[in-house]
Amino acid sequence: MKKKLVSILLCAALAVTAFTGCGSSDPEEEAKSKAALEGSDTEGGTKTTGAEGVFTYAIGGDTGNTLNPLTADDRWGLMTCHLLYSPAYYIYADGTVDYILAESMEPSEDGLTYTMKLKEGLKWSDGKPLTADDIIYTYEEQNKQTENLFIGGKPIQFQKVDDLTVEFKLPSVCASAMEMLSSEASILPKHYFEGKNTFDINMLEEEVVGAGPYVLEEYQTGQHLKFKKNPNYANGEANIDTIVYRIIENNDTATLALQNGEIDAWIGLPDLLDPYQDNDGFNITNYSEGRVAYMRLNPKSPNMQEKSYREGILYAMDREEIMVAAYTDKEFFDLGYSFLPPNNSYYSDDVEKWEQDLDKAKELTADGSKALKLCYVEEDPVQTNQGLTIQAELKEIGIEVELAGMNQAAYMKVAYDNENTEYDIFLGGYVMGVDPDIYSSLFVSTKDNMINYNNAEIDQLFADGNGTLDEDERKEIYDEVQKKVSEEAIFYPFGSNLRTLVTTARVDGLEEAKFVPIYTFGDLSKLELK
Repeated sequence: MKKKLVSILLCAALAVTAFTGCGSSDPEEEAKSKAALEGSDTEGGTKTTGAEGVFTYAIGGDTGNTLNPLTADDRWGLMTCHLLYSPAYYIYADGTVDYILAESMEPSEDGLTYTMKLKEGLKWSDGKPLTADDIIYTYEEQNKQTENLFIGGKPIQFQKVDDLTVEFKLPSVCASAMEMLSSEASILPKHYFEGKNTFDINMLEEEVVGAGPYVLEEYQTGQHLKFKKNPNYANGEANIDTIVYRIIENNDTATLALQNGEIDAWIGLPDLLDPYQDNDGFNITNYSEGRVAYMRLNPKSPNMQEKSYREGILYAMDREEIMVAAYTDKEFFDLGYSFLPPNNSYYSDDVEKWEQDLDKAKELTADGSKALKLCYVEEDPVQTNQGLTIQAELKEIGIEVELAGMNQAAYMKVAYDNENTEYDIFLGGYVMGVDPDIYSSLFVSTKDNMINYNNAEIDQLFADGNGTLDEDERKEIYDEVQKKVSEEAIFYPFGSNLRTLVTTARVDGLEEAKFVPIYTFGDLSKLELK
């Protein structure tokens, strides 16, 4: 289950899993990965990669054998959940609603009640009926876990009308309710979990019951996850019989496997794409996840107390230089100036952009600290290159930057400790959603406040924007929010990087499957093999 908080935490270090191993080669790991590639998909060691009816996707990390659909918080775990479970509906970045389990979701005239109608004849992968009881069970369990379905501190209430109908009662008008109720829950089987007393599933030993397009057939630690199509999937049986998520942590190994026909798809790196350029055997697709990469200044740091000093730091930055250092070429990113991604309909660049001005930067930082500490994920070459560029840019104005790289777990601990005073600068990134209120979790002091803001005016603007259904009024409010956030001189967005998917020529139906954040495909059942 993808939660807003999870999205932030995961994607703060999203580039890590996508870029781990870039440019490196560990012979022992390559041998191990190659051995795994050459014959572990079926009993008896028969190789199925490249076989008819099997689509093999290289993923950059192991999910671990314990899956919890309520708390999955890494890309690979979320991708697995996306295959095994379904939400009632899914909202794409362009606002299109894909109804999966639900037939419709309609608001009342006053905006305080949403009525969900389920499709008839829904079944779980084990053949048991899927009804309104499962919908209510899922959302009630979600409310026990987090307050992400709370509005103004009060929970949304759920009421069963009949086996195919659920009413969602809002405590007050909430413009983002439709997306909130979509993104917060992949529906869970009440009959499976209610007596289990845990949402943890041991994939080595237990059956996974879901309503997604596929069912887990086999999991081998450190090697692969194998899925077979679910005949009870609400949107019809998948076109491809078997999906394999092949675990290959080293990108050099992965690109060789793709060239050798051992896998069908891989998230490519800009500096490893040459073999696929102008090659009829492969297709390269760049797509946006709406990810925002950023630098933030720590307001708890003693060095960052003066706003004028923070402004000077930002005037020293050149966001294009930072993004080129990270992604090698402009075709792999879009510059951005707001906390919203450039492809969001509410995005505005009518904000303080902090265009580089070294003279102004030197003037504003003249009386401040000449030594700063920057925290980033050391195994991520993207953040490493960003950090080195920022270090060089600040050196131009007489400030020395210590690059404090650390592993992802350690980074997560300090980066989201809102009382941390040791680090002056953090690098990060996030993938959120469509409605601009979803981003309030980043900045509102009464919410998750991951960027560590404490500004009552910004808090109120977000509340006002979500409390009206008038689109013109909302646009005006969120334009103002974007300006206010930029003016605080704490958050400095670089822009939005693109992900590059390389597939073999036999893979078809990419447009029908639709590219989405985190999961790569909105509906893998729509993929085809030629």
